Amino acid sequence: MIGITNIYVSPTCVGTSGFIILFSLMVLTALSVPVIYMLPNRAIKFAAYMFLGFSAYWVAGAATNLTPTGIIFDSFQFLPTAIFAMANAIVILIAIVDSPRYGYGFAGMGFAIMVYNVARTWNLDYVGGKPDMLLLTIVLCSLIPLLWGYLLSGTARNLRFSAVNRFYATLKTGFLTLSVFVILALTVEISQHPNIDKLGEVYVFISMFSGDILQICWYYLLSNVVFVMTVFFADHLVLNAFDIEKEMTEDGEVVYQRSIAEAEEEEEKNPYGPIIREMNNFQSEFKKGKLNRLTCVQKLGKFRSELDLLVSKYDYGSKNDAEKLLHKIERNVEFSFK
Repeated sequence: MIGITNIYVSPTCVGTSGFIILFSLMVLTALSVPVIYMLPNRAIKFAAYMFLGFSAYWVAGAATNLTPTGIIFDSFQFLPTAIFAMANAIVILIAIVDSPRYGYGFAGMGFAIMVYNVARTWNLDYVGGKPDMLLLTIVLCSLIPLLWGYLLSGTARNLRFSAVNRFYATLKTGFLTLSVFVILALTVEISQHPNIDKLGEVYVFISMFSGDILQICWYYLLSNVVFVMTVFFADHLVLNAFDIEKEMTEDGEVVYQRSIAEAEEEEEKNPYGPIIREMNNFQSEFKKGKLNRLTCVQKLGKFRSELDLLVSKYDYGSKNDAEKLLHKIERNVEFSFK
């Protein structure tokens, strides 16, 4: 439903008020990601993410015409760049909540930006009537979000939250993708000037408008870093607020469940109670990123030895819960330090 709304509503948005509407549409698009995550069929889920991605980048295409002032790099001012950054941030959100492979399906729909600008006028005026420039911009529009998803997939999947590490990874990705964004902006702008048809004239154009190019670089870095970091913090906040644990299955799927709290009605003299509490404390410290690889290996060895000893001595109590918890911790540690 939100995808259809994006496609039908976004072309009517103009000016600052239109930006507010587009901003709201992108927020609703982000909120629909957990709903799609619940779909049981992988093929249907992938198709849903692709359609959602098409509608999101369609909105980004509509944003390029929010304030048609006729100035240089009109389509790459702050407001359209911010909407584009929000769509890129949703790619990371999908990688966090679900899986990077679904994020790639969403990101690959970046070409919808150009589809919108062609469908708006039913001609190629946006790229100066040049089919080759249209093809190049289609590739670049999809390449940028795909690179965001690829370069940040490892950070997005890391179960240990570190704000500093995620900020540096996001900033690094911003700089690595910046050159592609600049090429996209130059391709669109130069193609709209029929008098620029030689390589030397391209160099002159770049030197004349170097200040404007630096400005759109700032817009790109600022908006993308802010929105991607917002996604990271929002996910961490929700997991902690609702006491939800996230773990990775052996086939890379994300599974959510309520934290394993201490049993309120534990069996009297349960011999497994102390080790379960100790493992829960270790799990909390691990999630905060306070433990290094060596400490984790030593702790896991200690837990395994103690649990094996308890199993050999007692045939009652919460043995299954203890073994399940230890197995989950081992899997999460292995994935985080892979």
